[in-house]
Amino acid sequence: MKMTEAQFDCIAELIRSKDPARQGARLVLLHDVPNAEAARSVGVTPQSVHRATKRFVEVHERLRRLYK
Repeated sequence: MKMTEAQFDCIAELIRSKDPARQGARLVLLHDVPNAEAARSVGVTPQSVHRATKRFVEVHERLRRLYK
């Protein structure tokens, strides 16, 4: 299940995610932009975007499991 904008924003607040890595993760998760392209567009390393994206996905999955 794809993450919604509202879910992304809530998770960003919960995990205290900061820009520009947060913006990179948003591009990857909500707009299907490849990791390397997202990293270039926000000015961080691909590893930074990967780590941020991974944190969002992990929290999203954990929260989803709570409501099943």
